[in-house]
Order: sequence, then structure tokens, then C-alpha cells
Amino acid sequence: MISGLNMVYRTKESRSWLKVRAIAVALTLVISILVLSSLIILLVSGSVVDWTGKKLHLASAILAIWKASQWPGAVLFMLFSYALIYSFGPDVHTKRWQWVTPGSIFGVILWLAVSEGFRIYLRYVNSYTVIYGSLGALMILMVWLYVTALAFLIGGEINSCIERASQRNQAARVTSTQ
Repeated sequence: MISGLNMVYRTKESRSWLKVRAIAVALTLVISILVLSSLIILLVSGSVVDWTGKKLHLASAILAIWKASQWPGAVLFMLFSYALIYSFGPDVHTKRWQWVTPGSIFGVILWLAVSEGFRIYLRYVNSYTVIYGSLGALMILMVWLYVTALAFLIGGEINSCIERASQRNQAARVTSTQ
């Protein structure tokens, strides 16, 4: 992802190999925690909230609010993951931390849409086990990871185009005032 984002931002890697690997490991750990937290929010918290609501005699409105906020919470975790990668992945010298960028919004929406489309495809047209045998599940995971990386890179391209346009506009304003 780091080298792909460097190509998207049209920059060469100037950081040391060790620094790039340290950034990659740190991003992998943090994003793994965020994605697992997102999955726990979606998959486990519903039954935990039901159990807690029964034990503590919470109102059904509180339970409904919690269940309604699960998906937005998971999407915010994914937006934060995208923001981390877009901020610390490429070797861009003018880094600005932004919680939400147009590229991260588009990337998350694209990732959700493609993941859902891939799920529907696998449900109705799954032939991976016929073609690959016992490695079918591994091939499915590899295709999904490829699609996920593509969504990251498309979002990064959107951010890079916006940033280049902003720099051109800024340079045009400076030359016009001189």
C-alpha cells in the first residue's frame, strides 16, 4: 500500500527502508485493531447489548439507539483506518492530518459496495471450490484483499488529485498577486 500510494501521489520514497517497515508494521497493527473493533461492534455487541439490557432492565429505546449506532460506528472506524493510511503511508512532505477526506469517504463507500457485491457473487456464482479445490477459501480471501487494496488506491488517487489541484490554485493565486 505504501509504494502504491507513493505512485498515486507521484513521489519517490525518501525515507529509510527501516522507517518504511516500521510505519508499515505500526499501520498494520493499528488498522488491525480498528477493523477488529469494527467487527466486534457489528457482530458481538448486539447480543451483549441485549443481555446487558435484560440484566440492567434498560429501556428498549436505549437498546434501539445502540443498535442503530452500530453501523455508523463501524463506518467511522473504517474512515479512521483510511485516514491513517492516507496520512502516514505515502512519502508526502506536506502532511496534514484530516479525519475525513473525500478520498476516504469514497474509498469506504466503494469498499462497502464492492464487498457486498462480492458477497452476492459468492452466494450465487461461487465456483472457486470447483476450480481451486481446498484452496478456494484462500482464493476468495485473496480476491477480496485485492478489491480492498484497489478501493484504498482509488481513494488515495482522489485525495492526490484534490491536493495537486489545491497546490496549483495556491500557486496561481501567489503569481497573480505578484
